[in-house]
Amino acid sequence: MKVLLGLLGLPLLLHAEITQPNDLDWLVGCWETADGSSKEVWIREPDGSLIGFSVTIADVSVQFYEVLRVVVDQDGALTYTAYPNGRSPTTFVRTDSTATSIVFANPEHDYPKEIAYRIEDSNLFATISALNGTDQRSFNKSRCK
Repeated sequence: MKVLLGLLGLPLLLHAEITQPNDLDWLVGCWETADGSSKEVWIREPDGSLIGFSVTIADVSVQFYEVLRVVVDQDGALTYTAYPNGRSPTTFVRTDSTATSIVFANPEHDYPKEIAYRIEDSNLFATISALNGTDQRSFNKSRCK
């Protein structure tokens, strides 16, 4: 009976909406591409928010880096703010989510307009794109060794 009840509740869990940084526990940790050229690290702050750092290295030099933050803003929206290469921050607002994925969007930003993360098995998939899904770049990362 417990197994049956658990199976019946599984679809609800998979479609649970992410509304707090605490709902993103699956994102916390160190992630890297198979070749090790890109890493992304997420930690939980004492206030529950998430702070991350991403770096891409090529030819033994940093090609790109950014500081990232996921918080609930003053209006109650879950936001993702990126500080790329030390430039001014850009904030994206959660537009969709499940228990294992989340999408943030900012229609006013030049590119990307959408940032999506999903966890599948032991892989983290990150995608940046235009709002209509064009000009898409995807990144597949696994837990750091």
